[in-house]
Amino acid sequence: MSPLLTSSSMNKLANYRLVNGKRHVSGRRGTHASKRYGSSLDFSDFRVYEAGDDVRQIDWNVYARTDKLFIKRFLDEEEMRVHIVLDTTPSMGEEDKWLHARQVAALFGYLVLSHDDALSFSAKQDERLQTFRKKGSMYRHLFQQKVEELTPVTRNEPFLEDLVQQLPKDAGSIFIITDGLEPIEQFEKTCQQLTRRPKDIRFVVVSSQEEQDPEYYGDYLLVDKESTSSLNVTVTHDMIKRYETKRKSHFEQMEQLANRYGHHILFLPSQPDFLTAALQQFVRFQWIR
Repeated sequence: MSPLLTSSSMNKLANYRLVNGKRHVSGRRGTHASKRYGSSLDFSDFRVYEAGDDVRQIDWNVYARTDKLFIKRFLDEEEMRVHIVLDTTPSMGEEDKWLHARQVAALFGYLVLSHDDALSFSAKQDERLQTFRKKGSMYRHLFQQKVEELTPVTRNEPFLEDLVQQLPKDAGSIFIITDGLEPIEQFEKTCQQLTRRPKDIRFVVVSSQEEQDPEYYGDYLLVDKESTSSLNVTVTHDMIKRYETKRKSHFEQMEQLANRYGHHILFLPSQPDFLTAALQQFVRFQWIR
């Protein structure tokens, strides 16, 4: 099994960190700078210098002793507490969609753990909820391994219906990775429920190449992966056009609802070099910098 993040991908990620969409910090120490970055007189400890850090915070006495650059860390540097939840319902099982969804989870997890922020994660595996809760770069490989081992569930379990109840109360930023293929009424209900918490909510919607550009023509028995209901159809060019129109309308409604309730949403289609394209989108929309 190839890793979700290659060495090349991780080298790229070393230059980025998450941007906190809303001011909700834990008060615990981390390397995610608050608006009061480094101004406190309350010295805490040291951390290794990273490109982009304020060189005025380098402790040259420590450098003289160790020949390594360290930054003085103050109590003003507050940690982000990030929760990632991954949709594992049957419709996520298409090979490219499932790979890309887990790559997004691995990417955000890597960024969180790399900067000494707190990460929690949840994903359903049939009747059990798989969880992960760690802090620190030493757990990056463990998290990637955890996500790699997940499989889409085989039974029909709605993703959004009980999502809010599964979220930890202490998370300031919540990343929800899904394909968005649930009724729009349920999506709106979830958006409403999420507004009751002062959180930074971000939806990442992934899709497969087959969903984007279906190439079926002729007679088929179509089976809904979520409900297992089936339908005999004759697929024509006009039917494909109607499908594309309905799909576009569904995602437009999702975007409108997310915006209405103050949440963020990004749509990531399947494409070659998916991770590079996703990274560019996250930078463009200032999810990371």
